[in-house]
Amino acid sequence: MRTSGVCIAAVGTYLPDSVSVTEAVRQGRLDAAEAERSGMLGAAVAGDTPAPEMAVRAVRTALGRWGGDTSELGLLLYADVYRCGPDGWLPQSYVMREAVGGALLAVGVRQGCNGVFGALELAAAHLRGGGSEAALIVAADNMGSPLVDRWQSSPGYFLADGASALVLTRSAGFARLLSVNSRAVPELEALHRGTQPLGPSGTARPVPLDLGARREEFYAGGDRPKGWKERMMEAQRELLATTLDEAGVGAEDMSRLVTPHASREMTDAWTSSLGLTLEQSSWGFGRRVGHIMAGDQLASVEHLLMAQEIGPGDRLLLVGSGPGLGLAAAVVEVTALPPWAPGRHARIPDAAADGRH
Repeated sequence: MRTSGVCIAAVGTYLPDSVSVTEAVRQGRLDAAEAERSGMLGAAVAGDTPAPEMAVRAVRTALGRWGGDTSELGLLLYADVYRCGPDGWLPQSYVMREAVGGALLAVGVRQGCNGVFGALELAAAHLRGGGSEAALIVAADNMGSPLVDRWQSSPGYFLADGASALVLTRSAGFARLLSVNSRAVPELEALHRGTQPLGPSGTARPVPLDLGARREEFYAGGDRPKGWKERMMEAQRELLATTLDEAGVGAEDMSRLVTPHASREMTDAWTSSLGLTLEQSSWGFGRRVGHIMAGDQLASVEHLLMAQEIGPGDRLLLVGSGPGLGLAAAVVEVTALPPWAPGRHARIPDAAADGRH
């Protein structure tokens, strides 16, 4: 989807301190060889801080940086992955009460680790349709449940805690959202379900989260579609080509590839598919904080700004994957350094002059 006229006005995150993989190995929670193979350095751990409370902190930061009138907000989209409170209760209402106020539409987005991408599509359509002047997106999770082994529940990822938020507007911002798209490969739905039962009887009993075991169940199943890996790669190529084309750019125009916070191998798969290098990705940051579920990409964008690794003229390709099977991508162009970013008054070299594009 082309998203002309949609701007990113502010981002904000809340990240607790990380526990190192060295400590996880020392505690016997992670195999040393697996830690080495992953290339990851740690995972952010929030302890007893609830995910909705982390969401409130990230939202307050984003709204404070935006500096706009919250009455201009017409939509709040809350993305999460894991259970975060009592059944029958909605975390977006808590965020409204604690940080936003007003009577805007507040909706939960259940799209797994692609939740922010789905929220971007929904919010962009809302803004372009004249629904309001601004929209708020937040993603938050605490994976500290006794049913979750953050070091081994999801192969290729160390599951972390944290929250990310951003404000989209129809007016000024520090960046433009040029395009955003999602692709589904529904024939691979069981890749994240395995043979787990559906319905109330299957969800009432406490079952440890083990996505690796579910994947093996899928591999062993007789209904696994032929050529499923090729179908997944084809969908990824189509998604990336469409998203870049709609933004009017090529992969060679990207200053950074913003990926999920995953292992070196999984990150390499994204970079190699685009002819980019690991150094051009966000992996240097992601490997330190772990996979904060749907919030990875927003947290990486904030880090790149605060670390002065991107500036006006830089283009970012954000990519993600999640259950469904779902794939997602977005192109963002930085147009100015926001007032809250370090080096706000420093001169940014011309993009053409310093060879970034």
